[in-house]
Amino acid sequence: MTNFLYTIIIYPIVEIIELIFVFSQKVFKTPGISVLAIGGAISILTLPLYAVAEKWQQLERYIQKRLAPDIAKIKAVFKGDEQYMILSTYYRQNHYHPVYTLRSTFGLLIQIPFFIAAYSYLSHLDALKGASFLFITDLGAPDALISFHDGGINILPIIMTLINIIAGAIYTRGFPLKDKIQLYGMALIFLVLLYNSPAGLVIYWTLNNIFSLLKNLYYAIPLKNKAKILLAALSVCCLFMVYYLLAVHKGNIKVRANLSALFGMIALVPLLLPFLRCLITKLPRIASSPRETMIRFLLSFGALALLTGIFLPSMLIVSSPQEFSFIDSYTTPLFFVANTAAQAAGLLLFWPLCLFFLFSEKVKKAFAVAGFVLCIGALCNCFLFPGNYGLISVNLVFDNGVSHPWNESLMNASFIFVISAAAVFLFFIQRTYRAVPVVITIVLISLGGFSVVNITGIQREFKKLQASWQGDYAEITAVEPIFQLSKTGKNTIVFMLDRAMSIFVRYILEESPDLAEKFSGFVYYPNTVSFNGYTRLGSPPIFGGYEYTPIEMMKRSDVPMVEKHNEALLLMPRIFSDVGYEVTVADQPYQNYSQKPDPSIYAPYPEITPRTTNEQYTNIWIKEHDIPLPSESGVLKRNMLWYSLFRVSPLAFRQGIYLLGDWCSPFLGQKLLLFLKGYAELDYLPELTGFDAKKENVALILNNNTTHEPSLLQVPEYRPVLAVTNYGEGRFKKEAAFHTNMAAWKRLAEWFDYLKAADVYDNTRIILVADHGASQNFLGRQIGIPFDIEQFNPLLLVKDFDAEGNLKTDNTFMSNADVPAIAFAGLIENPVNPFTGNPVNMDMKKDPLYISVTGSIHVTQGSDNVLDVRGDYYVRDGDIYNPANWSKAGE
Repeated sequence: MTNFLYTIIIYPIVEIIELIFVFSQKVFKTPGISVLAIGGAISILTLPLYAVAEKWQQLERYIQKRLAPDIAKIKAVFKGDEQYMILSTYYRQNHYHPVYTLRSTFGLLIQIPFFIAAYSYLSHLDALKGASFLFITDLGAPDALISFHDGGINILPIIMTLINIIAGAIYTRGFPLKDKIQLYGMALIFLVLLYNSPAGLVIYWTLNNIFSLLKNLYYAIPLKNKAKILLAALSVCCLFMVYYLLAVHKGNIKVRANLSALFGMIALVPLLLPFLRCLITKLPRIASSPRETMIRFLLSFGALALLTGIFLPSMLIVSSPQEFSFIDSYTTPLFFVANTAAQAAGLLLFWPLCLFFLFSEKVKKAFAVAGFVLCIGALCNCFLFPGNYGLISVNLVFDNGVSHPWNESLMNASFIFVISAAAVFLFFIQRTYRAVPVVITIVLISLGGFSVVNITGIQREFKKLQASWQGDYAEITAVEPIFQLSKTGKNTIVFMLDRAMSIFVRYILEESPDLAEKFSGFVYYPNTVSFNGYTRLGSPPIFGGYEYTPIEMMKRSDVPMVEKHNEALLLMPRIFSDVGYEVTVADQPYQNYSQKPDPSIYAPYPEITPRTTNEQYTNIWIKEHDIPLPSESGVLKRNMLWYSLFRVSPLAFRQGIYLLGDWCSPFLGQKLLLFLKGYAELDYLPELTGFDAKKENVALILNNNTTHEPSLLQVPEYRPVLAVTNYGEGRFKKEAAFHTNMAAWKRLAEWFDYLKAADVYDNTRIILVADHGASQNFLGRQIGIPFDIEQFNPLLLVKDFDAEGNLKTDNTFMSNADVPAIAFAGLIENPVNPFTGNPVNMDMKKDPLYISVTGSIHVTQGSDNVLDVRGDYYVRDGDIYNPANWSKAGE
């Protein structure tokens, strides 16, 4: 219950504080200034609340002063129950109740949730630890400005308290003693609470007290046009920020431009106030009761909460429920929907409702209009401007990143402005005003219905996964050999590196020439093509050969796609095991079309040993390297709401919300955590490899995701660190995909050194291959090929038995479907597919190969046996970077 209340009440404020901190850091790069920005922004945002609180407190003081003489007389004359009855009657006659005395404490009550939020965020913020500001050496620790040999005195909390007392003295002039005692008592309580707190937190609360002092002076000093002066000061501050961002700051121009536009709009508020006052003045002309206004308000903000808290998270998770299942201690993915729903309810229902009830009927009607406009705008952004960001990982990182050309953002902004203006106009027409609840109710029912469908689908898929979930996936606590090789026989290793890029090889070897020697005996095939740009259809040819290319699988329409996919994964293990090899497989992709490992496909073949390594060694690696990374479930719990807000935001704000996958978080390790799921296994390969094979010959068929998750790493060794300080000097020093490919090469080189030291390198055939490349647009469109050919140019390296010499290059036309034939060459004579009876060879390469280059082949369900093929190409034997060797399918 406590966690639920925290999520509803405190968490929205924490996220606002974090948002302010992140963007202040982007602008000023100084944690101290960012803390000041939090204090200033929160003080400004809460000014309306304090204004309402001041009115209530003045009203309460006036009423108590008016009633005090009569109350004193009653208390002097009557005692006991009689006094109580007469006082109750007196209060009722004057339309007053003793509970109204709470209004006098409203100003203090407002501070409580903001204090808890600031305390929970700033007191544990890593960015403050060790950061200095002015005369403070460490914002993450008590200031200890006066120090002794065995301790010190924290000065900042004392200064904070003095400012608080001065502000209280100004505010309580002429007040009864009990009111003064209340304020001074609160000042002392905050002194005790914050005395040993981090200096950053104390600075925030000190600035909050300074704003209180200025606010009290504002009310105490008699000036004309106070409101105009205040708004003018706000505008000047915002215009200064616009100047600083555009003329002084040297950061990302798009982020600077968007922030400048935001501050510019705030600076225009004084000019817009007459228009807003006119709107609010006209709103009461609409014949509606307070109840009708509240209904419109609740429906609008309820629709927003439903859209962001349930509909969008469930839409994301239902696309791949298995990926969101069994994450840390959370089994069902529905937990993340429920958690996001609670967060959205706090941000878009609880706090808006609190504000709604504080203000007058005129302002309440304005809130109802604002809610309707926000709701319509959010729906338009979500469904009419979804954006094309590619696939999204379970850690909510987009494949293609987030960027929009200025004309697209302008078109979106113009459209939203027109729609918002139309929505406001509807409120001033009596007939359409009456229809607003009907429209929003239809939206609510639609969103609710689709959400129910999504949740049902999630639960159905989760139950399927739960039925096959086994104890093999329990957390591994030690790194021990699980891949056994033979020292006397033949070892064949097929190692798929998901999305490893061939085009990077040249630059990898230029930067680290020593790798050519470490990859001794290998032959690099740069002229290699893959059959699809994604793993689900790009990987079957690697494991099953040409019979499992997309076009060949489509021809066998009588067999479900999931069955054909499993056949491909089983082909090499079965053929090797049938001739007496010791076979181990690990992390083969989409077993049973499951996002999670499902080794049940190997159950009929006990001679094949399945292993699961992806994600299994991440926690061990993190603990060993002492990097404070968040848990995967923690990342999801925080970022899912930001993902929803991203989807309903205008295009101009999405890049700032996404923030290169950090989702408005100051923490740098969210994407790194995704990378480590595969990298930890690669880094531990020497420890995972033993030489006690039970049989003479061994086949290892492995898959690793290191190269699939781009992440900037620490040069020169390309190792994961929380904050990269050395990016290198090459062409791709800030290219995360290059960094992860380089890391894979270096870790594999260390593994090869280990194999050489154990004298098992020469008797081992190793095939390194990728299912596809990545869309980098280095050459494809530049040389006249109408797609990013790098996505269909996978890595292919082959080291044969007893091969020697530095890494060589062979420009022979190859495809990743050649892998099974290469793996069997010289070991198994005339290998045959155990499922179809057809020979496993490269004969199909004699004809042009059918390549699904558009990525438009979708396998939506495991039972599908028909592929949706649109706009694909053929490539013939020759240079794949020569446009003449490509032809449009069907032409």
